[in-house]
Amino acid sequence: MWPAHASGRLPVPPSSQALASHRACVEALERQYAEDKRRIVEKTVDADGSSQETSLETSGIERKGTDNVRYQATIWYHHGRVRTDLGQIETSHSFETRLRECKGATLHISGETGYTLSTFEPWRKSAP
Repeated sequence: MWPAHASGRLPVPPSSQALASHRACVEALERQYAEDKRRIVEKTVDADGSSQETSLETSGIERKGTDNVRYQATIWYHHGRVRTDLGQIETSHSFETRLRECKGATLHISGETGYTLSTFEPWRKSAP
């Protein structure tokens, strides 16, 4: 019997927030971008072969017009573990995609969370 493999996505319900000014809205985008950059974690591999990594895909804050600024980003979480039964490392991948857009002084928020199929790579057992 083969294991079931799947991927999935779940939308984040859209919302809007009125801020004091367009500048205040842009500052909210800048704070979110800075927070997302702090979440980046270079890949680490533990002694047992398990691994963790957090990466960020974004073009940063983009101006789309005089009163329209947006920030879109995807944060990826990668977690690997040794599958001795397969002689491979299985890595699971999940993500959070966020879209924040300032139209005037209104901040519009949307996005999605999800996961993709696991990936596999050969496991090279370390010598004792």
